[in-house]
Amino acid sequence: MLETFGIVLLCLTLGAVVDNQSMSLAGTDPDAVVTGSYVLAVVAGLFLCACAFVALRCALRRHAPGRTGRVLLIVAAVVHGVLAAVSLALLGLPVFLGLLLVLALLVLILVSPDDAPASPPRREVSPSTAP
Repeated sequence: MLETFGIVLLCLTLGAVVDNQSMSLAGTDPDAVVTGSYVLAVVAGLFLCACAFVALRCALRRHAPGRTGRVLLIVAAVVHGVLAAVSLALLGLPVFLGLLLVLALLVLILVSPDDAPASPPRREVSPSTAP
């Protein structure tokens, strides 16, 4: 959840800076850049909250995530891998290691076995042994 607040705060700050300075990126309308930044903040916040919810639910229930949860966590892991590679070149080793730690935790959730009790095997009844 801390990452969610950081990303949303960063997007909102960038939107406010662009709005206050009336900046234009390659000739685009500054209002379009501000709106895009705010939309990105909402979408990224919802996505990261959903990932946190799936991870928390897996931890509390000791079950592997379902199909939708796996897709969310795989997308988050891929994004963290790409961000880690970029951050190593641009931001330095501490940021890279932080993103790598989150990536490792996401992969751990994805590959952890399901602790749900196994159901007993079904025994088929053949017609000759049925009463």
